[in-house]
Amino acid sequence: MTTVLSRAPMRISIAGGGTDLPEYYRHGPTTVVAAAVTHRVHVCVADRPARALAVLNAQGADWHHLSPPNRSAHHPYPAAAAAVLGLTSLPSIAVGSPVPPGSGLGGSGAYCVALVDALARWSGRPLDPDQVAALAFRLEREVLGRTVGQQDAWAAALGGTPRIHLAPDGSVTATHSPDLFTALTRLIDTGLMLYRIPGTRDASRVLAAAPEVTPARHRRAVAAAALTEQAFLSGDITEVGATLRAHWARKVAANPAADHPVCRRLTQATRADGISGFKLIGAGGGGHLLIAADPARTDRARAFLESLALTRVPLRVSRKGLDGTVLTEEASRAEGDPCASA
Repeated sequence: MTTVLSRAPMRISIAGGGTDLPEYYRHGPTTVVAAAVTHRVHVCVADRPARALAVLNAQGADWHHLSPPNRSAHHPYPAAAAAVLGLTSLPSIAVGSPVPPGSGLGGSGAYCVALVDALARWSGRPLDPDQVAALAFRLEREVLGRTVGQQDAWAAALGGTPRIHLAPDGSVTATHSPDLFTALTRLIDTGLMLYRIPGTRDASRVLAAAPEVTPARHRRAVAAAALTEQAFLSGDITEVGATLRAHWARKVAANPAADHPVCRRLTQATRADGISGFKLIGAGGGGHLLIAADPARTDRARAFLESLALTRVPLRVSRKGLDGTVLTEEASRAEGDPCASA
């Protein structure tokens, strides 16, 4: 009896978000920069539903369960994972996250990464993180037909602050950016904040409404991504705020479906409100806001954001990427599984 627990981080998109879609990189190379955060999706696979749930719940979080473990074979994501891994049967699968799906933090990509990793380990064929990322993207894009890009899977598999370079054929070269990790830590200390918006949105629906990608649009997007990355690398919260504000204006002009009522209020905010710039995290444009606050007016910024019924979320960058473990019977007991001795 094999029990596997796999965990993968969610992410915030720093620069180049959207250009990780095949519709963009087919026109020429693109680079996406992301940062893994401490919020993680957990997937536990086991021989029985009770075992999978017990190990998952022992992680000690307020879970948003994504699929009933006793119906794994009939849920679209596990069925798609079985297809890309060539599995003919599935174990019980329990999935949980402290953040609900559709929150803009790349949760579905992290879920796919943890799911592929857990099932590969369960089948006795563990994979390298880059192999897991490639299969997770294929699962969601090709098998399930969702309009998603590659960023989320690679950020979840690698963790830290990866620079994800995409070639026109879809191949990926990913490297870590320690300078960005250092700069983000500084920015979080000086006014970079994460806030949750009530409600969620499906990223694939927003992306489906985006205009056709032309060579000219590709060039503009690549240039904008480079400017945004440099702003974050500067570690200057004022420069980041101005860049985020310009980025958001371009995004809404290109795809009005990405707009949100809260963002219209933020666009109208004055300097006295303490908001230097912002963007909605994720292609879906819903769930979480990345805020650059004026360092001299952070208290005013927080009060203004709370007046919009937004909730501040602790923001920390995580160096750790995908983390998978095959649990022994003793480890299962330690995780609190009441079925471990059965």
